[in-house]
Amino acid sequence: MREPIRHWTQKNMPDLHGSYAVVTGGTSGVGFAMSAALLRHGATVIIVGKQASKGVTAAAKLRAQTGQQNVTFMGADLADQAATKHLANRLLRMLPKLDILINNAGVMMPAKRTLTRDGLELMWAVNYFAGFILTIELMPLLLRSDHARVVNVASIAMGRPHLTFNQFDGHDYRPWTIYTTTKLAQAMMVVKLNQLLTEAGQSVTVTGSSPGLAATSLKTISSRKTAWLMRMGALSFRLLPFLRQSPDQAALPALYAATDPNAQGGVIYAPHAWRGLRGYPALWAWNQRPELHDQKLLDRLYRASRNVTGV
Repeated sequence: MREPIRHWTQKNMPDLHGSYAVVTGGTSGVGFAMSAALLRHGATVIIVGKQASKGVTAAAKLRAQTGQQNVTFMGADLADQAATKHLANRLLRMLPKLDILINNAGVMMPAKRTLTRDGLELMWAVNYFAGFILTIELMPLLLRSDHARVVNVASIAMGRPHLTFNQFDGHDYRPWTIYTTTKLAQAMMVVKLNQLLTEAGQSVTVTGSSPGLAATSLKTISSRKTAWLMRMGALSFRLLPFLRQSPDQAALPALYAATDPNAQGGVIYAPHAWRGLRGYPALWAWNQRPELHDQKLLDRLYRASRNVTGV
């Protein structure tokens, strides 16, 4: 595995004119910063979010900040599999190809278990299965690109996530455990899908990233609708704001994975310093996790994901 060059920044991004990019969760925070960087370098960008008013405002703000007009908002509730598949169908009809897909949308530790209409726990539905559906359903567009990139945005959240296959409904609800496990599943699917595409001789690369600790909407969390760990985290970041980096800095690992010619498939990039908390893009310690090298477990997750989503 090759490390990125030291101190890689947006200045190192290649020219992206003629490229098409889709960023889920692109209406705010780190996803917004990713979208702005892609726009500045010439890409046509589609940002995906749930709230129409927020999305339209975000698109207008991106145009004003970057001076680029090639940004479109598309609304979709990624917790709903039918809505996610409908989004994919709209993109298939709309785009001539797809060069970059960043599966960035996520839900972080609601206080109470929420079931989607598909019978899935909310974090599993949005953090993991939505990205899996979009990646598979948009493969015809990705294959039209000379070298498309798919980036799954994981998380610095460590803990000891343990993947089982009877947990997708979150019946024994522990917010931290489920959140970290959905992020582990995202990383595992980076490895598995990249394997499948490489074996098939396809030019699509699947890779992953973690933003580290980012100064985004976590600072506003005080509601009892979020888990107590989130509320404690929000308080600590108010007291120690220097712990977190800006959204622009936090976006760098995903941007490196999505655009740099030297980025590799089947690996995860994260900030280089403070055990992945902040800094410039580097290979992440999670690349050594045993689950990412357990072929039977990877195969089982892939089969389960197809069964759950029907794609």
